[in-house]
Amino acid sequence: MTTAPATQPSNVKNLLPLGSRLSRARRRARWVLLAENAWPALRLPVAMVGGYALAGLVRLPQSLPDSLHALLLAGVASSAIALAIRGLARLPRPTPLQIDQRIERASHLPFQPLLTLHDHPAEPGHDSVWKQHAARVAAQIGNLRTGWPHPRLKSKERIGWVVLGAVLLAAGAIAGSSAPSRLYAAFVPGTDDADVPLPQIQAWIDLPDYAPGAPVFLEGRHGNASIPQGARLTATITGVSSAPYLTGTDIGRPDAHALDRKSWTLHGILNGSGDLLVRARGRTVADWHLSVQPDLAPDVAWEGKPGQEKDGWRTTLPWKVAQAHGITELQAEIRLKKGNDPRVLRVPIPLNGRPHQAHGVATPDLSADSWAGEEVEATLFATSASGLHARSQASTFKLPERVFHDPIAKALVALRHRLGLGEENRLAASDDLRALTEALPSQETGAILTLDLAASMLTDPDVPDAKEQTLGLTWAVALYLEDIRREDRETALANLDIRAAQAAVQAQLDHMRQLGRAGHTTEEQEELARRMTTLREALSRRLQSLMQRAMMEGGAMPDMGQNGSDSDDALSRLMRRLQSDAANGHGEDAMRRLQELESMTERMRNATPEDLANIAKQLQAQAEAQAQRGALRDLVKNQTKLLDHVQSRLGAKQRILSENDQNADAAGGQDLANMPTSELLRRLGLKPPPGMEQTQQQEAPLPQDVTPSPLDPATQAAQDDQRRDDHATQRALHRVDRLLNDDVKTLTGKNLEGLTKADADMKKVRHALSHAQDIEAQAAEQQVLKDLAEAGQQMSQAQKGKSHGGGPIALLPTMGKGGHSQGAAKAGKNGGDQDDEGDEAQQDKKSDRDPLGRKLGKGNQDMDTDGQIPEANSRDRAREIERELRHRDSDRTRPQSELDYLDRLLKSY
Repeated sequence: MTTAPATQPSNVKNLLPLGSRLSRARRRARWVLLAENAWPALRLPVAMVGGYALAGLVRLPQSLPDSLHALLLAGVASSAIALAIRGLARLPRPTPLQIDQRIERASHLPFQPLLTLHDHPAEPGHDSVWKQHAARVAAQIGNLRTGWPHPRLKSKERIGWVVLGAVLLAAGAIAGSSAPSRLYAAFVPGTDDADVPLPQIQAWIDLPDYAPGAPVFLEGRHGNASIPQGARLTATITGVSSAPYLTGTDIGRPDAHALDRKSWTLHGILNGSGDLLVRARGRTVADWHLSVQPDLAPDVAWEGKPGQEKDGWRTTLPWKVAQAHGITELQAEIRLKKGNDPRVLRVPIPLNGRPHQAHGVATPDLSADSWAGEEVEATLFATSASGLHARSQASTFKLPERVFHDPIAKALVALRHRLGLGEENRLAASDDLRALTEALPSQETGAILTLDLAASMLTDPDVPDAKEQTLGLTWAVALYLEDIRREDRETALANLDIRAAQAAVQAQLDHMRQLGRAGHTTEEQEELARRMTTLREALSRRLQSLMQRAMMEGGAMPDMGQNGSDSDDALSRLMRRLQSDAANGHGEDAMRRLQELESMTERMRNATPEDLANIAKQLQAQAEAQAQRGALRDLVKNQTKLLDHVQSRLGAKQRILSENDQNADAAGGQDLANMPTSELLRRLGLKPPPGMEQTQQQEAPLPQDVTPSPLDPATQAAQDDQRRDDHATQRALHRVDRLLNDDVKTLTGKNLEGLTKADADMKKVRHALSHAQDIEAQAAEQQVLKDLAEAGQQMSQAQKGKSHGGGPIALLPTMGKGGHSQGAAKAGKNGGDQDDEGDEAQQDKKSDRDPLGRKLGKGNQDMDTDGQIPEANSRDRAREIERELRHRDSDRTRPQSELDYLDRLLKSY
């Protein structure tokens, strides 16, 4: 027989189960032989890597500078790779015979059965017999194995590998949990292992400009923080030789700057929520979970339908707006519903500061616009503190218009309406103005000249803004003619001056807002002050005219005060604040002050002598209310003095009793065994039950040698005299209380329940004083003071409900501030109830104090007594009394009520 080639013979292909198993076994055997043959070529590179790993476990490479560390790693790695490649390139490939022999040895197959499967008969004609023989051999083959690679090692080499493995295991055990990080740091230059201390870090977050606030400090290396979007992170890291970096959440523009060789600063803009990590040299230095609040556009909407103010010509703009970080600007954009006019009427809506959520109703006077009476479409436009914008849905309404009754004024308004809408050209409008000029009375020279000027401007092509100027002039003339029809010529001229001065102030404010920072110069501020002074003078002339007219008609005149200075009235304060806001660039606040000023001047222009009469009545009512509050304060003050007298008498008696008790105890005193139980309880500071005291008084009458009063005769006589004076004073105060209650009822129409209660309690005080019962008088006096405090609150509420300061008094802000016209300037806002509020504040402040101003306590805390701190003998005396009470409690012959009381009392000890 001859050996067959290494290819699978055709007679074996029919043996599918054995063929499949044999094919898989040969593939495994090939890899096992390759591994055994590769070991001689890889043992030196593996030894080099193992030695470097051992050096890493003892932290030798990490101790080198990063450059030397990288150079050492590169040298070891390149040498090991080069040796491995050169050795593997020389490896012989396993032959099929070697593969089959490996399988036969590993599977323990006798007589080389795999070789039999490759053989064939030497002589032809014996194929059938050979097939049977091969089939019988194949059937005898069981599981085919290849075994594990077994490198052929010499004894010295085997000892060396065992020693290297043992040293690696020992070094890993010594490193403990730090072993993985040491190996990682050894094979990755520029990283630190777990044994290197983490660098120090200080981090904080500066809030963005639109959300002012203190910086948020990130304490420690872990934590949580909630911040607005766009906040800027700053982190300072000390003790790390390479640059750290930020990772994790959405960070905008991250950067790192070196402060010195081992100090770094990191910056980044935080835009999204998530975990923020600071990593340096392969380790996490700190991680924080940040909740970033997104900066959303404002939520702005109409809170109702815009339209016309009830019983007026102002426009109502109900609005609401919200934004997490505040709204800085809100305005209404009004466009003409029909027509080709591209103009946008922008109406600023003043806000109180930068509200996060606010709503209200703006009432600007837009009747002077040429669109008045037309259908318009309004949209709210809001700007947040972060610069985001939002618009509301459009709302359609009719722009309110002022109603005129003078025929020429009505014609002028209709003409300017057509001119503003473009329904009439400038030439035709000029002719109409000249025609209306001829209809004016000859004595109205100013109005005639104004309309002639407007007509001339419309026909002059060199005047670029002739249309706008004509609209303004015709509106002023129309208002002037309407005032003449309603009042008189002098009033119309005063109102004209007020409107002109008011328009000049508004124009200056708009000019300063347009200039921005350049509008805060001294020249601009002086110009604003000059125009505001002109407005103030115009208002003063209007007030003087109104006062003269009221005097001619014989109407009631309000008290103008004794002080001629008007530096503290409401108008002056408003103007000063407006000027200050404009000078400091607070445009929104200045616009709000300007609207308040417009409302104030509007009331001044429409004031009548009847309003002055109403103001006089209101000022008189305020004076009466103030006098009543002063009377109540005097009543409380005198009642407090009576309470002081009672407490001083009780304190003197208590001190003498205490001294007598101490003297008696020092001399042996009365025997405790013979002392009544009620007296023992008093010695302990306890009040005995009423039944026990009456029973013991009947059983043990008062000894004859005990005097009813511990005071000496001179002191007793002085107290009796004081008690009689207090009784007389209390009688007078009782009368005052009744008269005050009647006055309040006359003014407000209702009785004060507090004064009614004080009337009844004062009777108790008088009864107690007449019977020399100071303890009862003290309790009654305290109750009277509580009643008077309640009466003060009721008086304030009643006078506020009567509204003595609202209404017409707010029409004249320049009323005097001194003398008898208290707070006429303040009444425009608070209704003249400042004194009421002051009284309530004083009552609240004194609610936890007694009439002498001493702080009251609850229970036994903060008690105001004249007692002294007990000394050792007093404590011993108290313990002796307690022992006597226990002794009596054990005596079952005593009355059952007394025994029950003692049982309940002694259970707490």
